[in-house]
Amino acid sequence: MTERSLANADAPERTYYRCRFCGQERPDAEQFERSCATPHPPSPFREDEYDVADPRTRRALTEEMETRFLEEGARYEVESESGNTYEVDVADRTCTCPDWAKRNSELGMQGCKHLRRVDLEILTRRLPRPDGRFER
Repeated sequence: MTERSLANADAPERTYYRCRFCGQERPDAEQFERSCATPHPPSPFREDEYDVADPRTRRALTEEMETRFLEEGARYEVESESGNTYEVDVADRTCTCPDWAKRNSELGMQGCKHLRRVDLEILTRRLPRPDGRFER
């Protein structure tokens, strides 16, 4: 991260290094020699979770989608690459997309790409949990 002082435009730029686990910044990379005490962020790719070889998981990871938390109670909104907007409920494991309506029994608990995208963004702390709080 580079930061320039706004008070003095002629001041030299400063480089800061940010810990990828806790977000703490330090001016010297050598100060990060010790391991961070913050637990590492969870990985959505554990043995019992998503498989990147699955086409829906791959699309959930690679397609352009905008995700938004709607309200406490596990409801999220996903605007897909096609421009359509769908509502996802992670507690009920449902989505309003045509894929979910047509194949919900075949998709199982992992669901459609929209449900997977919301799950992945919650796991990687980009979206709040259903209770409205971010995991720390």
